[in-house]
Amino acid sequence: MKAIGLVMCLGALVAGCSYSHIDTTRATFDQVGPVAAGDAVQPGPLVLRMSRHLDTVMRGPDTDEDQVLVLTVRNFKLNQQIAVPSDNVSAEFAATRFGPRSTGTSFRGYFVVKKIGRIQATGYVHVDVTASTESGSYTQQAKFRGNFVFYREDDTL
Repeated sequence: MKAIGLVMCLGALVAGCSYSHIDTTRATFDQVGPVAAGDAVQPGPLVLRMSRHLDTVMRGPDTDEDQVLVLTVRNFKLNQQIAVPSDNVSAEFAATRFGPRSTGTSFRGYFVVKKIGRIQATGYVHVDVTASTESGSYTQQAKFRGNFVFYREDDTL
């Protein structure tokens, strides 16, 4: 009976060590444009920035970090799935912490622009990121999933 209790305590400890808490994601956008494209005027690139704070317990080089994913979307249509990365979407990722900083080395997923208004845009994000430190000593995975409301960075409009 004591052995079972010990195994359960160790299991709880291991599960607790892999726990992480992701704070609310702050999502902003900016659209530069319009940009001339042949005879038609197309909206300029849509730059989407998602930032979040992540608290971890015994995962990675530090116990917490700030993550930022930036997607630059060009030549898109509403409600159309766009591969990340692709000719129409470029991605950047950075994780900043007390210790070494990680940057995105590979991206896989898609993005859907659902609606764009004057002060907010909505979209669905499904992007997996692999990031590593400059030395390559630490590699991590980050997942961005779900429907997001992006607020215009320049809210003076």
